[in-house]
Amino acid sequence: MKIILFLLCVMIMASCKKSEVSPYESQGTLIGYDMRMCPMCGGLEITIKNDTTKNPRPYYLTGSPLPGLNLGQNPKFPINVTLNWSRDTSTLGEYGYITVTKIKVIN
Repeated sequence: MKIILFLLCVMIMASCKKSEVSPYESQGTLIGYDMRMCPMCGGLEITIKNDTTKNPRPYYLTGSPLPGLNLGQNPKFPINVTLNWSRDTSTLGEYGYITVTKIKVIN
């Protein structure tokens, strides 16, 4: 009986797999601040490494603060990040703006 119970435990443990699903969809790099002098411009320039969109841009812009990302007063660019993002659905989306929903700095 002990042998059967032992074999059952071994089979259960062997069938368990660790899930390595990343909570982030894309990898990217914060390349710097957008320094244009217009009211709607500004924010950060971001390159997306695994961008699968048709005719991807060399970099995207985000005008809103990034959730949970504290860069401090004088950040040193480029900064590697993982992120979840989507194209901005307003008219700014036509000009390369994206909405970042989740972001994390990679060391």
